[in-house]
Amino acid sequence: MQANTPFQKLARNAGVTSAMVALAVIAAWLICASALRADQSRQDVEAIITKGKWHFAGKGNKILRTFKANGTYSSNDGSTGTWDVTPDAVEIVFNGDRYRFPLPIQSDGMQGSDQAGASVVLVKLRSKAAKKGLDKPDATPDADEDESTPAPTPPIPAEVQQAASQLIQTYHDSLVFVTGAAGSGSGFVATIGSANYLVTNVHVAAGIRDAAFKTLDGTVVQGGVPSMAVGEDIFCMAMPPGGKPFQIMQGVDANAAIGDYVVVLGNAEGAGVVNTLIGKIVGIGPNLVEIDAPFVPGNSGSPIIHLKTGKVIGVATYTVTNQYDLTTDQKLKKPVVRRFGYRLDSVKGWQAVQWPAFNVQAVQMENVEALTDDLYDFFRDLDENKGAVTPERHQNPVIKTRIEDWLAAKSHNPSAQDSEEADTNLISFLKVACQSDIATAQRQVTYDYFRRELGDQKQTRDQMGAAFQQIIQNLRQ
Repeated sequence: MQANTPFQKLARNAGVTSAMVALAVIAAWLICASALRADQSRQDVEAIITKGKWHFAGKGNKILRTFKANGTYSSNDGSTGTWDVTPDAVEIVFNGDRYRFPLPIQSDGMQGSDQAGASVVLVKLRSKAAKKGLDKPDATPDADEDESTPAPTPPIPAEVQQAASQLIQTYHDSLVFVTGAAGSGSGFVATIGSANYLVTNVHVAAGIRDAAFKTLDGTVVQGGVPSMAVGEDIFCMAMPPGGKPFQIMQGVDANAAIGDYVVVLGNAEGAGVVNTLIGKIVGIGPNLVEIDAPFVPGNSGSPIIHLKTGKVIGVATYTVTNQYDLTTDQKLKKPVVRRFGYRLDSVKGWQAVQWPAFNVQAVQMENVEALTDDLYDFFRDLDENKGAVTPERHQNPVIKTRIEDWLAAKSHNPSAQDSEEADTNLISFLKVACQSDIATAQRQVTYDYFRRELGDQKQTRDQMGAAFQQIIQNLRQ
């Protein structure tokens, strides 16, 4: 059904089309990286931000900034400013304006917002562009320029493939399938301290309630008292002694190196088959390792094994799929996938888990995330269809009735005043709706993993709330 032109125009004047589409891109990134956390120290950020020259995304942006370790920056137009790292964000001051970029940032760009809540992207000047002299004051990054074609991946040596296959034979009793009505995942048995534990991801345990745990030969695994790592997406349950559990590498940053071969062993795509997914370490952080072994859904919770030592260096956790070029905002011909696992040797503490409370909070967070997606979808629907909204597309009970009432009011050829009142009532309701469940969850959610998820959701909802408020102000003018 067609929304009246004044509402569509006001929405666009408020920046809804551009801002919400940009936020939708960020939302997609957050969904792919739902486990991504602020795990970067100031030193990590400094190592990224002080390398290369940076500029705001968008063709024609000529101001290139160079950040310094002392917390200042200089630019090719003579301006200066400051930057700092808070516990969860990089904050940068440009010409008196403050910009906030949530952690973790990537080596080639960071997404955040200005002090008014508008979405912004800061990107590093590409090396190929720099070679063409685009780091000069009068140069402009070329939005149409493609990155250099990556070198073909060399074949995996036969001895590496053989070593990876041997691991399955050696540890077949310690590889675990996690299955349930809601999905599947992977796990493994490892020695932590002096005891044995079944290890997987928190998001696997949360997403597959009433899960069954079985070894490669079908033996049911009965886990004991569960707990989760503070600050990381790692879940474990006590196991009786015996068998041949995996050993955990201590001091991964000292005993493993970028370029070392690794293998991920797990329940590939939930099919109940263990595959040897071989790759290399491409990055090591305080809490994370990044690898290029092509693990996929169903591999979450799998051990990432350092082939040279045979020890586990991390738990395969999530992928980040970059579908858009950070410089041009144009969709990439081929998405770039990055894969990360949490380090077990960096866990600072464990939080005991009570299954009933854990399951209740898991459902609560699923509902919060679903409403975020559905609020975005309302704006996508409005934008994609140039003001038309498809009622059957919006089935979330929190917003369904209000959208239907709004469409009904708009269908009876209302006066301009009644039309604007209907618009204002709907947007005012959506603004409240995007905050009320967050406020409730803040009072009720206690587990560290869910509270960090809630923090991500709140940041996204705050951006949405600011967009709603701007629309309301415009409607009342």
